[in-house]
Amino acid sequence: MNLTKKSNYPWILVTIYSLLGFCLPSTVTQFTMLIGTIAKKMQVSEQTVLLADTFRAVCLVTALFISSFLYKKFGLRKTILIGLCCQIIPQFILPIGIEHKNLFVLYIFKGMQGVNAIAFPLYISTITSWVDEKSKGFATSVFNGGFTAGAGLGAWVSGKVIPIFGWKISFYFLGIICIIIAIPVLLITREKETENSFKKQSRNSSHYNKIFKQKLTWMLVFSLLANTWITQAITVDMPIYSSYLGYSYNQIGTLMLIISIISIIFSIIGGIISDLYATKSINKVSSRVKVLSYGYAVAAVTCIILPFIANKGFLFTILIVSIIMLGVSWAQGVYWAIPSELYKVEDNVIITSICSGASNLVNPIAPMVVGVILGTRGLWKMAWITCAIIAILSMISALVIPKIKTNDVKN
Repeated sequence: MNLTKKSNYPWILVTIYSLLGFCLPSTVTQFTMLIGTIAKKMQVSEQTVLLADTFRAVCLVTALFISSFLYKKFGLRKTILIGLCCQIIPQFILPIGIEHKNLFVLYIFKGMQGVNAIAFPLYISTITSWVDEKSKGFATSVFNGGFTAGAGLGAWVSGKVIPIFGWKISFYFLGIICIIIAIPVLLITREKETENSFKKQSRNSSHYNKIFKQKLTWMLVFSLLANTWITQAITVDMPIYSSYLGYSYNQIGTLMLIISIISIIFSIIGGIISDLYATKSINKVSSRVKVLSYGYAVAAVTCIILPFIANKGFLFTILIVSIIMLGVSWAQGVYWAIPSELYKVEDNVIITSICSGASNLVNPIAPMVVGVILGTRGLWKMAWITCAIIAILSMISALVIPKIKTNDVKN
């Protein structure tokens, strides 16, 4: 029997993609936890090593923007394969470059890991094309929850592996896990053909440009900014902030594991609640946006509170950071069901590529501002206040979306 003919195929897809979501971001926090170790090994400053991760983020943003063009050229599975190779291969090359104090290898292969993001819009659009309308919020929230939680998983694994087996093994260990999950991803991925498939329609670049210039598109982008900014601040800079507070590898790993659990649970809860509200509402978009805004409101308040509470002890840090990620993951769990409510199926890859790419422009900026510019100078209060400001901006942008009139959305 054809795999796609099975009634549970969409949920097989969601499950495998979500497991992949746990693996890929784990390498980001694993690397961040080793910033000090890598700096000593290579005899350079920590800022120099952090710039390698910033370069990864720049490559990630570029990859998101070009995703739809690569998809048109290579197709779904080949583009995903390229993305997975860009993520996995560096896990086995980076330790060699670090041992030989080769900054060129460090920067090039960290940048290569950013290129893996060419596949992200394809995961989202594939899920939303196969899952039925009533379950889109739940399906995308499970997937996105995995991606957010994966960062915490990397910190937890590193916290356990590094003290026992050393820093190099942590690279290989996560690389092998990524390979194990990548194989079934490539085997089960299938494209759902539509009457006006994206690959046919995208031959005319004017359609892409038309969507790119819409006010609605940019409100969607601004609505996702806080998710990118705060998630990057937590996953990349929280290990640094925790070290500043005097926590051990094991404590940092525990903190990030708790964040992972919170992220996936409340991403799913946010998605489920948005589905419930949407199915009972005449205006589905308005209902989903309201649910999303609650998450950003919680995140904004707790980001302001964090620097005033964190120095009171490890348990207080866990509590406040968990509430921040509750709000952010809740919003993320709701978000990716919204574009599919607004745009036609054949436009899913385009709008997903634009929204994820443009919103991730702050991907390299957030860790740089929060961790490098402010954090390394001890200005952590200002660092976390930037997160609150961005959360408020995204909340306002989201609330504007239902009021925008356009002829380019599906009826």
